[in-house]
Amino acid sequence: MLRRHGLFWLKTCPRLNVLQRQCVPISHLLDNRIGCQQRWYAKGRRRSLDSKKEMKPLNFSIPNYISVNKLANLLNCRVEKLIKDLTALGFQNITTTYILSKEYVELILQEYNFALPSLSTSTNIDNVYEELKSPVNPKLLTKRPPVVTIMGHVDHGKTTIVDYLRKSSVVAQEHGGITQHIGAFQIITPKSGKKITFLDTPGHAAFLKMRERGANITDIIVLVVSVEDSVMPQTLEAIKHAKKSGNELIIAITKIDRIPRPKEREKKIEKVINDLIVQDIAVEKIGGDVQVIPISAKTGENMDLLEESIVLLSEVMDIRAENSPRTIVEGWIIESQVKKQVGNVATVLVKKGTLQKGKILICGNTFCKIKNLIDDKGTPISKATPSYATEVLGWKDVPHVGDEVIQVKSEAIAKKFISKRQDLVEVQKNSSIVERLNEERALAKEHHAIEEKNEGLQKEDAAPDRDQNILPKNINYIIKCDVSGSAEAVSESISSLGNDEVRCNVISSSVGIPTESDLKMAQITDSVILCFNLGKLPSEVINNRAGIEVKQYNVIYKLIEDVTETLTENLKPIFEKKVISTVDIRESFDFKLKKKVIKIAGCKVNNGSIKKNSLVQVVRGPNDDVIFDGALSTLKHNKDDVAEVSKGHECGITFEDGFEGFEPGDRILVYENVKVPRYL
Repeated sequence: MLRRHGLFWLKTCPRLNVLQRQCVPISHLLDNRIGCQQRWYAKGRRRSLDSKKEMKPLNFSIPNYISVNKLANLLNCRVEKLIKDLTALGFQNITTTYILSKEYVELILQEYNFALPSLSTSTNIDNVYEELKSPVNPKLLTKRPPVVTIMGHVDHGKTTIVDYLRKSSVVAQEHGGITQHIGAFQIITPKSGKKITFLDTPGHAAFLKMRERGANITDIIVLVVSVEDSVMPQTLEAIKHAKKSGNELIIAITKIDRIPRPKEREKKIEKVINDLIVQDIAVEKIGGDVQVIPISAKTGENMDLLEESIVLLSEVMDIRAENSPRTIVEGWIIESQVKKQVGNVATVLVKKGTLQKGKILICGNTFCKIKNLIDDKGTPISKATPSYATEVLGWKDVPHVGDEVIQVKSEAIAKKFISKRQDLVEVQKNSSIVERLNEERALAKEHHAIEEKNEGLQKEDAAPDRDQNILPKNINYIIKCDVSGSAEAVSESISSLGNDEVRCNVISSSVGIPTESDLKMAQITDSVILCFNLGKLPSEVINNRAGIEVKQYNVIYKLIEDVTETLTENLKPIFEKKVISTVDIRESFDFKLKKKVIKIAGCKVNNGSIKKNSLVQVVRGPNDDVIFDGALSTLKHNKDDVAEVSKGHECGITFEDGFEGFEPGDRILVYENVKVPRYL
């Protein structure tokens, strides 16, 4: 019998009635934990550390986290013995302050023959709401419209297809000519009169998560490929999502109206099909079941054929869902945002059940008592059936895009499950903190041992090592967007920018116009506020008293370029020396002052010019060995101090820092430090 225990899958061995290791722990665990488990359950039997077979009663409660020395006190044993036993089990670098999780403590107690009432079970955060779902009732299954996601490379005409079918102009409303949200529309096809729900996903590389989400909640994917460009980077990415999701696929080759000559058009279409075959797409040409339809959404050519293909494929798939007043509603968040006057709004794609006013929905760490339902045209509706995308008003907080929505009976039940989920989130957060603490303590112990070993080394020998540990400079940003999907995309796009010297740090990412708390947070963290698709901002935000920089963008790649440029400007400057003139030292003169004698170099400028504030190097020999690098002290022509001496003229020079080690025959290289352009 398999069951989930902590971070491992464990099973009960019928013969020995013990826990036996089934699979390798997840990759982010510490190496000592992995080694421990491998040795603990490697032979499929339990090895007790205590020779006694009698089970000891447990007279204390097991904390979520406990250090080794405190566990030794609870077990009433010496800490040295416990560390020795843990080392024998496979733990490495165990110290008295090493922190053990509850799952490990339970297993250790079993090894010490303590009787445990029951092993604690860890619940996955994503599965907290699984018990709220109802099993599928085949008697209530009815046909529903297919959910069709249009995917492909940027500017390949995805939104134009939806515009043709809806008889609208969505593309005219997009900034920069690219879609920057997942648009959800349900249409009645002009020819067959069937309902189809379309999801129009962004094509820009920054919206990877949004496209992947669209592929995972759909029935049919229409992959749009331009006849002019063929397979492009986002096309390959869409193919990967389609294969991963296992959805049915239809290929739409667009923009055929741009190639009026039939023979040239046929040749281009053939090239696109061959490129798709290379990507392991089983098109009908090679006996597969993927339809390829050349279309022009601009002129309407073959659009009726695309419509018929989608309807026919959905009929063959026999797509059904429960649609009964008694069915618990389930769905997905397509988009979420804060709208003026109405507050928190989320677009919900209904998976099963009927969405109506007054019903209570739970999603992530928030819930909603539905105040109103709005369709894609902005019209209030009374209900939303399966495959229908509708805006839901009444959320307590803005839900996260991509989260699942489930109906509950009351607000009390919703609050109970949200609290349970938040507790698990806190446990997961604490677990990562504990792992980091253990790692830091292990590194500190190792570092301390190295310091003791090298105690006799001089401090200046260790200085270069300290320089290597300098952390990169953080450039802080606060992101504010119109919808949560865009906020996620912007955050994902810029948070990975940077290198070992400078990096982008996203302090927070949310929807809506920057608030007073956002401005205070920006002031505290020295952040720049990036506003995406928020329209005209209030003057009190732009001209805020704290002087916080607020930048506005409508196209995401311009935002990314701006952030990249800012990071580049904060890279440590690198200069290279550029020789601009050379001077020969021909004589050396001694000049007597009142109390001392100074040495003057009699020189002639070969090329360029030398100025009093010039940076110079004095070099000697055929290899130009540098014997001085610095600045001039005086520059004279005859007996007069001059600011500059040009080519062909003679001059007298003294150097800063009292350098007098020059000789006749040496050369002076006049140089300037030129800043070298740097890039991330």
